[in-house]
Amino acid sequence: MGVVPWRYWTLKSRLALVVGVLSGVALIVANVVGVLLIQRYLEDRIDEQLIGISRPLAEFAPNPNGFVPRGGRGRGIGPDQVMYFIGADGALDTTRSDTAGAVRPPVPSLEEIAARAVTRTPYTVATVDGADWRMIAVERGDSGAYAVVGTSLDEVEQTTQQLILIDSGVLLLVLTALAFGAAFVVRIGLRPLTEMEAVAADISGGNLSGRVPGTDPHTEPGRLGLALNAMLTRIEGEVDARTASEQRLRQFVADASHELRTPLTSIRGWAELYRRGGSPPGPQLDETMGRIEAESARMAVLVEDLLRLARMDQHRTLDLRRIDLLEIAADTIRDAHARAPGRQVLLAGLSDAEDTFEPATVLGDDHGLRQVVTNLVANALSHTPPGTTVTVRVGLDGDEAVLAVCDDGPGVPPEHADRVFERLYRADSSRSRAHGGGSGLGLAIVAAIVQQHGGRVELRETPGGGATFRVALPAVGDSA
Repeated sequence: MGVVPWRYWTLKSRLALVVGVLSGVALIVANVVGVLLIQRYLEDRIDEQLIGISRPLAEFAPNPNGFVPRGGRGRGIGPDQVMYFIGADGALDTTRSDTAGAVRPPVPSLEEIAARAVTRTPYTVATVDGADWRMIAVERGDSGAYAVVGTSLDEVEQTTQQLILIDSGVLLLVLTALAFGAAFVVRIGLRPLTEMEAVAADISGGNLSGRVPGTDPHTEPGRLGLALNAMLTRIEGEVDARTASEQRLRQFVADASHELRTPLTSIRGWAELYRRGGSPPGPQLDETMGRIEAESARMAVLVEDLLRLARMDQHRTLDLRRIDLLEIAADTIRDAHARAPGRQVLLAGLSDAEDTFEPATVLGDDHGLRQVVTNLVANALSHTPPGTTVTVRVGLDGDEAVLAVCDDGPGVPPEHADRVFERLYRADSSRSRAHGGGSGLGLAIVAAIVQQHGGRVELRETPGGGATFRVALPAVGDSA
């Protein structure tokens, strides 16, 4: 089984290995530095002892009788120490000097001793068997004689070796503990990422409601989890919105097909009746042609409404100019009286307490705003009983120009109020244009035109009963 390449290692394995290696290197460096410092400290202590022993030897010259002061004789100062006395002629004073050998440093030459005595600094000498000694050479007064004092470094080396063994054992134990500890800590630290992986796999399976649990904003994985949850919430909302949009589109296509199929079926039926001879020249043929023409006109209106909605979806530029809503409302009411002479359509201000009309001027497209008012009035006339009064109110409400079409009819049921501005939506799906119902595009066109003008349209309940469609547009002053 070959070694797995580094790029295929898991993040947990990489982090554990890196932490272990860095910790091991740090411990090894710390132990090496500690051993070197201790070794240096012990050597400095030996150097201080050598300097202390050599100082009286340098300041005192032996008398002719061979008297040596306290601490001045080499023999008896210790098995790990040595002392040599060299005369001015370079000869070793054997009576007062220790014996050189394999375990003791050799006697240096006079030239070497003289050079060392000038600096009076300790130096290291190796014996025949490889042991190290720390030596110092001093001149005894002005006699030209020298004294050399040395101490074995064997104890220092043994201490250093023992310390290295102890450090090695402790290092292995610490590295082992660090390896397990690092693996445990890394596993805990990466647990949020593991949970994110599980959530991502769940989401890829189609469950968009999954979220990363236990997100802590004080940690990097926690903040990542919060960001991921926010992203998932947005994605879920977008998917839901797209699903709803697709559902509305399918419903729209189905409703449009149904609306177009009805007049097409009627036209086809009357045409087949004529082809089979069921409509001979005369009143019957005139009725057939009249019905075909009426259905064609009905289909043309529906197609024109659909095309207008499609154009508004493309956000085409409007022909904007100053428009007086009061003038448009008055023209629409006159047209309504002409189409439905028996219906009562009134013009009033926003409040019944107002005796005069307040001019409401906006910046908009004349044709579009006229269609808004026409559709609202036609909607009120189509969906209310014959005796219902329709009132068009115009005025200012703060910095908004308001046009409201109110009726005192049965109103709009609450379950349909939120959907009346959807395309091809009818509160009573069984009604068709042939039976007095609409195609469901009039209010959708109103909402689209008002939105293009930067305004809003709302459905409210008329006080005392009925429905009120309220259009609010940004008003412009006289200087605009």
